Amino acid sequence: IPYQLETGLPGRTDAARISLMRGGIPAGVISIPTRYIHSPTSVLSLKDLEGAVNIAVEFLKAIA
Repeated sequence: IPYQLETGLPGRTDAARISLMRGGIPAGVISIPTRYIHSPTSVLSLKDLEGAVNIAVEFLKAIA
């Protein structure tokens, strides 16, 4: 499954805040590159969406 590591400022997602609660709760984020994310409509690659779904499915299989 193709993927890229993302680097960014810490604390930009709810997962960052959750990971700091009660001594640290494991949290992770799968993000999909999207243009115009805070507008009424957004644009993304369906390949990126499918890849994100595949990563989530395989992760859930691994922990089940």
